[in-house]
Formats: sequence, C-alpha cells, structure tokens
Amino acid sequence: MKKLLLLIITVLSCLSCDDYLDIKPVGQVIPTTVEDYRSFLTSAYSIIISSKVLTSFRSDELALSSQATGVEQYEDIFIWNDLNPSPLMKAYPYASFYNIIFYTNHIINSQANIEGNQEAIEQLVGEAYALRAMQYFELINLYAKPYNSSTAATDAGVPVTTIYETEVDYPIETVEEVYRLILSDLEEAETLINIEQQTPGLNYRFSQWALHAFKARVYLYRQEWQKAIDYADAALAIGSELQDLNSDVNIMPSEYNSVESILALETVATFDLVNNASISDGLLSIYNPEEDLRFELYFSKNSDGRYRSNKREETRFKVSYRTSEMYLVRAEALARLQKPDLAKEALLALVKQRYTPEGFEAYTLKVWGLTPIELITEIIEERRREFAIEGHRWNDLRRTTQPEITKVYDGKSYTLKKNDERYVIPFPRDAVINNPDL
Repeated sequence: MKKLLLLIITVLSCLSCDDYLDIKPVGQVIPTTVEDYRSFLTSAYSIIISSKVLTSFRSDELALSSQATGVEQYEDIFIWNDLNPSPLMKAYPYASFYNIIFYTNHIINSQANIEGNQEAIEQLVGEAYALRAMQYFELINLYAKPYNSSTAATDAGVPVTTIYETEVDYPIETVEEVYRLILSDLEEAETLINIEQQTPGLNYRFSQWALHAFKARVYLYRQEWQKAIDYADAALAIGSELQDLNSDVNIMPSEYNSVESILALETVATFDLVNNASISDGLLSIYNPEEDLRFELYFSKNSDGRYRSNKREETRFKVSYRTSEMYLVRAEALARLQKPDLAKEALLALVKQRYTPEGFEAYTLKVWGLTPIELITEIIEERRREFAIEGHRWNDLRRTTQPEITKVYDGKSYTLKKNDERYVIPFPRDAVINNPDL
C-alpha cells in the first residue's frame, strides 16, 4: 500500500501548480504529520479538471468555426457527437475526479494517525470530506441523469469508493446513493471545519462559508427548495457583499480576490475557449449592452466582429462558489415555493449591482410585472447572464427544462432534442474498458 501511495504522490505532485494557491505538493514523502497531510491535500486541490470548460462547448454559450485552430479537439463536443467522436477529441474528465478522491480517502481513513495540532487536523479532514463530496457531485452531474426524487433510487449513478482496495470491483451506485454520500460527507465536514472564511489566496480551500454555499447548490439541484434557501442564508450570514459594477469594474465578480469569492478552485476557461471559440449569438442576445454592465466586462469584440470571453485561463479566474449565486439560489427556490414577491426582492438585490441606475429602474418595472411562471424563466436567464462561461449553464439546462438546442457548424445544423439522452454524458471508453461494470 505504501509503495503504491508513494508512486501516486510522486507522479501527481509533478503537476503544474498556480502560485496564488500556495501549492507545495508533498513530493516523495510518506505523510505522517498534519503538515505532511496538508501538502498531500494541496496536491489534490492542484489537480486541474476541465469539465467546466468542456460543458461550455457542449452548452449553448459558445460558437465554433470549422476553421478555428485546434477545432478537432472540440467539434464533437460542440455537436454532441458521443457515438463516434474523433480520437483527437478532448476527453471529458473521469479518472482525474477519482485521483482527487484517492487523496481525500487516504486523509479521511488516516485521520486517527495524523500527528499534530487537533484543530488543524480537524480542519484538514473536514476539507477532505468536502472535497470528496465535490468530486462526486461533479461526477453525478456529468455522467448520470439529473436528480429526480421519484426515480433517483433506480437511476444509474457512478461508482463509489471511500477506501482504497486492490482487486475489487466498483459497480455503479444509484443517483440516490451517490447523493447520500455527498450529503453525509458534507455533514461530516460541517462538524470538523473550523475556519469560517478563508483569506484571498487560500480560498481554494474549503471553509464554513464554502460548505454552506455548496449545500445550497446541492439542495437546489435536488429541488429541496427550503433547504436550498436555508443554506444560502447561512452563507450570506457569513458574507453577503456584492460587487457594485457601477463603481468597481477593476476585477470581475468571479475572480478569486473579488469580494464575492467564496471558493476559488475550478478552472472555467482555457486558451482554446478564449481564442479559438466565440460567444454564441444566443448568449449575447439576452444582454442589454447599454444598461447591463456585465456585457463589456465579460466580453470583448474581435477584429472579425465576433465576441470572445474576458474570463480567461489565468489563475485569477478560478471560481467555484460566490455570493451572487446565493442570491440567485434564494430567488429561484422562493419562486418555486410560490413566494414571488420575496423571490423578486432577492433577484433585484443582485441585479441592482449589475445594471446602470436607469437600466435597473427599467428592469425593476419588468420584474414586478412578471407572472410566477415568467419569474422562474427570468431567474434562469439571469443565472445565464451572471454566470456566463463559469460552468453553470450545462447543469442549469439539464436540471430545468432540458430544452431543444440547435447549432450550426460547418454549414450543417445539429439538434439536441428536448429531454435528449445526450443530456447525460457517456462514460469514457477507457473507463469502460477498465471497469466493465460501467
């Protein structure tokens, strides 16, 4: 076991790391102290997973030209060709999630033997539980159907491992079982994590603030509306500040050192996304460029007249949870609980910081005139505007209406039908080869 552990530590610690994350991989060390295990967990935090980037290509946020550089890596993702994709296509991450889970499992299962300050040990182990839950949450929302309380007990999920064993089969667990583990891990994390809010630069690590935000998202996806509100409120009780774009456009609200940043861990853009794809007309059309201050902040026009993302591949654009999401979680959950007035107040509290005063006045009149059904639609559209190119859109499409989407690529039209089975991404071929149970 120790030889295998040493091998994996050595290999994975060679991954490139970002300075602001304070990443110092453990190297060729068998961890014993809390400091050793902190470096071990930092190696897990440093593993870069591209799922948010690839689902942006898969959703309706981007346009793609057949003449773009490196297009062969993304064209099959863009047109939902899962049956016979090019061997050059970027693979959806799978093993990387389980690599992180390996790290977290080892820390969780070794907690009784970690030497050092008890408070530091508890914080470390709590983060491991939260990080493991996060990996399973991402896996279940890529490779399984969205949560449905009436079918989750039979819907196929993903394999689950909480301990390291050799020569053991890992069958698929149901969606319900995977969510049960996610929530159990988050409950364990809540009993252990003792840092309320990480400082910028260390906010790639979980805190109590990040736990509340994570649980708010989980319960939103599970359609447990009141619990989603409760945890969004718990997060906002720790930090509720929003960036007012009327007075501060020096950084985006999604950057790691923004006042809104709760957890800054995931990569949401790459060089290819920024430079070799453009923003779809559909996404651009839902902004009012003159009144919505996010438009010029989020997008820039190229020489060819197309727009590209200003959310880029640099480390500062890493983002997982931020306070604006908590406002929109509250708004959506309240609307679905048929409390439209409270939902409108939550929505407008965010939008006030995003529009010019004149634009906000007009938007306020619009919102107060919406019917309950129209309000839910508007909240989802506001999520689309606020979280453009941050990895939310694909999951929002999946968990809400799974609408029909049509794209044009290389002169041909491609359609993802309403409730299409391709709203679930198939397991990678190499994963199926290694685990026939998939």
